[in-house]
Amino acid sequence: MAEFLSSFWPRERRIWWQLGAVLAFWLQVRLFTDLRGHYGPFWSPLWFYLASVLLCACAVMAQLNRPLQPAAPLEGRRLLGSWAAAILGGVAVLYAQAPVIQGNPIDVRASDIIPILQNYVERFRSGEVVYRYLTNLPYPLFPNHLPLQWLPYVVADKLGLDYRWWALGILLLIGFGAYLAFLNTQRLRLVAFAVAAILPWLVLRRMITADYWLFAHTVEPTIIAYYCLLAASIFSRSALVQAAALVLCLLSRYSVVFWVPLFLWLLWRERGRWHAVAVAGLTVLGVVLLYVVPFLSKDWTIFTHALSEYKIATLGEWSRADSPEGRPPHLFSGLGFASYFYTYLGGDLPNRIGWLQKAHVVASVGAVALSAGAYWLLRRRLDYRVLALASLGFYLSTFYAFIQIPYAYLTSLTLFISVFVLAVAWRSGADSAERTAVRAQVE
Repeated sequence: MAEFLSSFWPRERRIWWQLGAVLAFWLQVRLFTDLRGHYGPFWSPLWFYLASVLLCACAVMAQLNRPLQPAAPLEGRRLLGSWAAAILGGVAVLYAQAPVIQGNPIDVRASDIIPILQNYVERFRSGEVVYRYLTNLPYPLFPNHLPLQWLPYVVADKLGLDYRWWALGILLLIGFGAYLAFLNTQRLRLVAFAVAAILPWLVLRRMITADYWLFAHTVEPTIIAYYCLLAASIFSRSALVQAAALVLCLLSRYSVVFWVPLFLWLLWRERGRWHAVAVAGLTVLGVVLLYVVPFLSKDWTIFTHALSEYKIATLGEWSRADSPEGRPPHLFSGLGFASYFYTYLGGDLPNRIGWLQKAHVVASVGAVALSAGAYWLLRRRLDYRVLALASLGFYLSTFYAFIQIPYAYLTSLTLFISVFVLAVAWRSGADSAERTAVRAQVE
């Protein structure tokens, strides 16, 4: 099987897989922005998901027979280009997002996300119990956000800054900074590097201009920054960096949870058991210190209460009928398969939601299993880090395609992981001496 895959395109035709990755990425961005929902509530999410899967597959095929590539040497012109991309891209994004933030003051009637986070921060700063019922909203609510969704805003609150500006700053400085650090370790030709360096800013700006409301009332850029760190950490040699990235993701939104065992297994096989054990141990330690000891140990029902709130919120969204067609608007936005379950399954709403939840778990675990199988088939022909990154993109695309409420701001995360995957697809080769040297380092 591996021999068939590696010979399907001759090496000199690797460019076709790379161009396929570009096409898939372009389709993914367009289907999220100006073509979102264009093909209807059933075909649009399917094309969007297939574009995401195609990108990951093309990236893997483009790097076949290029195992264990060493990091690229640092070059002054590339570092200068990175700084230029960060400054110019940041200005372009701020120019697009500034009027959105200024024109949309925080209002619980528009979205309760930031008011809820403000409650957490206020309680934390005053030494109160954070995880107890909120009673100052239009409805009672038990806190259902993990600590690293709101802890970063303690500083913003102390400085009197709008949480949305703080979230955007975290993404531009930390998330995209991690991307540029990752990019400088990849062996990209100068033109490919130049395009890749400005890509995340272009994608973010395009999202904002195409959907004015996408980040108007959310702090999703912080979560995107965490996942950018995770994607970049795959290419790090530091167990501490990899564990820190996992902790940030797991304690903000645990959508990555099914992928973590695959990543640890890859590290076990490729980096050695002690490296994998160190990453796992540090991750567990981080979760214990940041969540279990300060919060969960005070009330062991916090987690189950949070799950109950998610169920209530899901049923509320599925019960809405305020779109022009009289259907729940977020389910039929063209980004997820919830529309299929809502339309074609019988029974009441809780029954349909239950079936989608089961499909969500099966599809997510299936994506991990398929990725593990692909690694096993191609393990001698592929840099395991490429497979790990592509599997992360494939897994997250699957996870958010089957999520019960496919909010656009949640799904936006997948496009930024796709930026990493596209960059990896365009890596140039390393000679055999370099590959031998880096293999000796790993072993």
